[in-house]
Amino acid sequence: METLNPETFEIKFKIADTATDLYIKGDGHFTVKDVAKKVDLDPADIFNYFPNKNAILEFYYASLVVRYELMIEEIEEFQSYTISEKISNFIFTSFDMLDEKKAFVEATFTSIILCSFQKTDFEKEIERLTERFLKKDEHLAASSTMLLNQYFYAFLRRQYLELVRFRMNDSSEDHEVTMELVDKLTSFLEEVLYNTTLDKAFDLAKFIYANRKVCLQNLPIVKQILSKVEIRD
Repeated sequence: METLNPETFEIKFKIADTATDLYIKGDGHFTVKDVAKKVDLDPADIFNYFPNKNAILEFYYASLVVRYELMIEEIEEFQSYTISEKISNFIFTSFDMLDEKKAFVEATFTSIILCSFQKTDFEKEIERLTERFLKKDEHLAASSTMLLNQYFYAFLRRQYLELVRFRMNDSSEDHEVTMELVDKLTSFLEEVLYNTTLDKAFDLAKFIYANRKVCLQNLPIVKQILSKVEIRD
């Protein structure tokens, strides 16, 4: 999604929010004229913001991330959250936001988002938010930063979309199974990204290599390991 000033975003969201309601009331159909009437705009003005009706509906999803970011700006201690707390906060908050338009989401999430022929703005916004969370996290293990690339962000985005799909089909009371799954997945992600085992292994390897002559003479286990590796001065 292109960077929008607050006023433009507010107008676009108002249009999309209205369109989603008309979509449900119209059993999947609505007109730009009806949307314009509801938001007190000329129909031609709608097309200054959106190229077509599908773009209006898609914007509703993309706006979720922007609205979420506006919410967390009000949380003073948010930057001190761990990565699992940040991601789970987004997931649970977005679930609540999607519930506000439950009928619309159930009717369109698969067709507009999951089955889109190209990456939607909603998906791009999820990746952008994930990148923002990870790149600003000071607790990441040095070795885990090797994961921070577009492929990893795309992977996390796909998992989020699958969680939304899973929740839509979760018949447990208050979506308890989904809630527990989110907790377990985000905890696992944090364990992977914060774990310093590889950092320590690299540090040990560098130390042994730098002091290989002494280590070979005094540490039998190191001698056994390095005897299997060709060492060149």
